[in-house]
Amino acid sequence: MRTTGRGATQQSSAPFNRRVVLDFIRQQGAASRKDIADMVSLSPQTVANITNDLEAIGLIVSRRQKVDKSRGQPPIAFELNPQAGNAIGISLEPGRASAALVNLVGEIRSRCEVELDTSDRQQMLASMLQLVARLRRESTERLWGIGVALPGPLGHTDISFVGPTALEGWNDLSVLDELRETTGLPLFYRVDSVAGALGETLFGVARHLDDFFYLHLGLGLGGALVIGRSAYPGADGNATEIGHVPIVPGGTPCYCGNRGCLERYVSMHSLAEALGVSDHDVWTLDLSARLQQPGDEALHRWCRQAADRLRDAVCMIENMLDPRSIVIGGSAPKVLVEHLVALALPWHRSVRGGMAAPETRIVLSDRQDDSSILGAAVLPIYEMLSPRLEVLQQDRRGDLDVGELLGHRPVTKRSG
Repeated sequence: MRTTGRGATQQSSAPFNRRVVLDFIRQQGAASRKDIADMVSLSPQTVANITNDLEAIGLIVSRRQKVDKSRGQPPIAFELNPQAGNAIGISLEPGRASAALVNLVGEIRSRCEVELDTSDRQQMLASMLQLVARLRRESTERLWGIGVALPGPLGHTDISFVGPTALEGWNDLSVLDELRETTGLPLFYRVDSVAGALGETLFGVARHLDDFFYLHLGLGLGGALVIGRSAYPGADGNATEIGHVPIVPGGTPCYCGNRGCLERYVSMHSLAEALGVSDHDVWTLDLSARLQQPGDEALHRWCRQAADRLRDAVCMIENMLDPRSIVIGGSAPKVLVEHLVALALPWHRSVRGGMAAPETRIVLSDRQDDSSILGAAVLPIYEMLSPRLEVLQQDRRGDLDVGELLGHRPVTKRSG
């Protein structure tokens, strides 16, 4: 269930209050000043001041509501302004980089993709610069920055940048610093599963959920635990790296050094292995047609095994974390995810059994093919659209600069 943020009364919380109002308008699609004041516990005068400020800098627009016969002027409703600016999202997976231009209401305005050797640092940087330059030319509004989603875990762990589902050959993320310096744009990065979860929080199926678990199914498999619309990071930003949880004793060897890891059974890479195709070619398969062919035994054998492991994973997540919902997204084709979920039924008995309604227990992203890119593009605007007290700064209203109005900190990158 989604809860509405409440405003705060301290003078220093003015940026937070603006975020609360902006977030409420985003949730509702359109809201009048009375709606806002009633729901976020701010005075009508405070709401009027905030909406005036947000409209003055172009983040929201006002429209007269259409109402049935009534006396006087119809009330004014405020909406997010789709022309208030764009963000560039880049999703990195081994062998390819996808990018999109996304506006403030989550609409993908343009997208592009390149194939490349992601282990070649110079080729990677050149390709990302090419993607940014192309999308930058297509943006006539303000650019909030660049968001990059990349496979984890990150940092100097035993299993970072290891294996075909990670960015093999990388030692650090300094190439992202070069991207930021060359483009001159603010740059934020997160693990792809976290980026995807935040994208679902703002613009996807989780926009009415405060707490949920996100399962990111792409070339590899990742996860993110969202609490209060913020992803739980763990000690070093690598929490819920579910793909490398051993789930089959003595199972298939994993590139991380363990055996039977979940990712070895539920990922597009494992599907490519089962079908004897490359990681590149697995994205080009017509899975919708092949799933209808009973004689495609290799595909159906993999699906049955993957569904069994998915059932185990759901039970583990539910019994450990008791999430209201498990949201499944990522770059895997939706037709495949739907098939795996259907095969996995009935779910194992768990603490969610008898508590969660079937339609909310497992929720599939409605942006499946775009969720990775959308999640990346969300990163530059997430703090602006999601009120969190920990990002408060002293209010400085001066020249109505949008960053200052919203307490936006000039963070150039964000890990994990």
